[in-house]
Amino acid sequence: MSSRWPVVTTWTAARWGVGAAAAVLSAAALVFANGAFDGAALPGAAWTGALVLAGSAALGLLIASLVGAPIGAEATFCDLRGPLFGAIGLLLATTQSRSGLLVQIFAGLPLDAIRWGVQPAVGVAAVVLMAVALSARLKLERDALADPAAAQACATCVPIRPGPR
Repeated sequence: MSSRWPVVTTWTAARWGVGAAAAVLSAAALVFANGAFDGAALPGAAWTGALVLAGSAALGLLIASLVGAPIGAEATFCDLRGPLFGAIGLLLATTQSRSGLLVQIFAGLPLDAIRWGVQPAVGVAAVVLMAVALSARLKLERDALADPAAAQACATCVPIRPGPR
């Protein structure tokens, strides 16, 4: 089985641009709109920064894998689950608000337990989810490039942009 990662070397500059734009917008949303660093102490800011960096990079690559994919690896609505749930997980994991959703869900726990246990766990799970989704997308694209006649996107999913049949 060959590696999935060499597929990204075949991406066009436009795909890389889409990925970079998605990563920057994701990081900006997490940092500014979500208040990821508002009132965070240094250790909390460090893991939040790592989550923002890793999550934004994974989300950018995942979005880029959905754009301009070769025939047989077209993006489907099922492919949107990884980026959607990953972004939601990052939003939950990086907020520093005392009225954040995770703080309210785990209200019985001390705030430090939420900040140092629950939020990092949710953030790591979100990044892992996006990495797994990206790996699946790259495998699908690798298979489509290796054997276009046999490659097939999810047969039970609806294409995002249906083409002529």
